[in-house]
Amino acid sequence: MRAHILWILSVSAIFGQLGCDPQVSGGDCPDPRDPEVRYVSHDPEECARIDFDCSPPQTLFSDECGCGCIGPEAPFCPDPADPEVHYVSHDPRECELLDFACSPPQTQFGGECGCGCIGPEAPACPDPSDPDVRYVSRDIEECHLIDFICAESQTQFVNECGCGCVGPEKLACPDPGDPRVHYVSDDPARCAVMLFSCDEGQTAFTDGCGCGCLDPKLPLGHARQGS
Repeated sequence: MRAHILWILSVSAIFGQLGCDPQVSGGDCPDPRDPEVRYVSHDPEECARIDFDCSPPQTLFSDECGCGCIGPEAPFCPDPADPEVHYVSHDPRECELLDFACSPPQTQFGGECGCGCIGPEAPACPDPSDPDVRYVSRDIEECHLIDFICAESQTQFVNECGCGCVGPEKLACPDPGDPRVHYVSDDPARCAVMLFSCDEGQTAFTDGCGCGCLDPKLPLGHARQGS
């Protein structure tokens, strides 16, 4: 009788181990080989001291096998706070209906989080219709072969749009040493509040150089000495 009881206890212990050992398949414990099973600990006593949560849609388990989470992990979503992440929509169903494109070097993404573009935005090209923008070339490969300089008041640019200069060109002032140039003032601020007139045949000028009168046939682009 005693031997029979010992045999029953031995069998019960074996089946108990099979049921609770997560390394043995066929028991009641979540299978650690299952990609949707994540054990935090296999020790029930340690599990009682651990405070942890599972991310939806996962569910928490804690029993004689240990503790952890069961279910697919939550999808990794691009961080909308990242300046290089641009969501078109957070609704996956709406994303299936949307037709959109990302500007290189951005890449398109789509999934349970929504859809949009990841990466730096394409550079804003200087507007060629802006009078302060002068393109030397629109071909970036050619730009790398060109040696050019911009005026002191201008800024050079070389990017995916091409290359050139941005900024106002240095003003060509009438030469005060030329006898056909008659400055009333070389202070533009003072010129703005002055009233003056030129002799018949002369042309009045008021610009960043000042103001005054030009005798006939003097080109306005004549360089000012010392400028």
